[in-house]
Amino acid sequence: MTKNLITSLVVVLLTTLNVAAQKVTFGAKAGLNLATLTGDIDGVKTIPGYHVGGIADIQITEKFSIQPELLYSLEGGKSSFFYEDEFTLFDTKERYELGYLNLPVMAKYHFADGLSLEVGPQIGYLLHANSHYDVNINFGDEINIDESGKEDIKDFVEKINVGVNFGLGYQLKNNLFFQARYHLGLTDINKDLQEEGFEEEPSESLGKIKNSSFQFSIGYRF
Repeated sequence: MTKNLITSLVVVLLTTLNVAAQKVTFGAKAGLNLATLTGDIDGVKTIPGYHVGGIADIQITEKFSIQPELLYSLEGGKSSFFYEDEFTLFDTKERYELGYLNLPVMAKYHFADGLSLEVGPQIGYLLHANSHYDVNINFGDEINIDESGKEDIKDFVEKINVGVNFGLGYQLKNNLFFQARYHLGLTDINKDLQEEGFEEEPSESLGKIKNSSFQFSIGYRF
């Protein structure tokens, strides 16, 4: 299914380029992600990330254009848990950083001078996934765990992430442009470890986990 989706997106892009080749402009963009994880996961908060890459703007009509992009994007989220009583202390913090190579294809409706509404699908390929953790656990004088570090969690995250974007764009007459966008992840990125040959069952508390982010970009069309 994933291969068919990628193939379909490529065919659509090539067909659109062929039909609308009368006016194609290229550019670059970068910006801020405010990313989190949603679904069957509690207490996850937003982390700052970033995105950077190139775009092509394909004009179909005066009011309508297609904008495919190829971006590196850092997404994820963070969680924490704290509990303390007379004998026990739990203080854990974890930050999940997921790096994707994303291909959004945005349909743009230019409804006013310089302003456009944007919507379109996105497919992403996971390049890396890391967990930065800080754990402090005490049970009286018997158990004392104080650890922090970084762990590769790529084996626990699905490689392909599919979603949809909604946004608003504004372009100045000097070819500088700004975009604000919301990415809604549709793929459950919590990998079923049984498929990778793990003997133990995945934790039932994890359930389905999806990406979500607000993105703010600045770019320039050449």
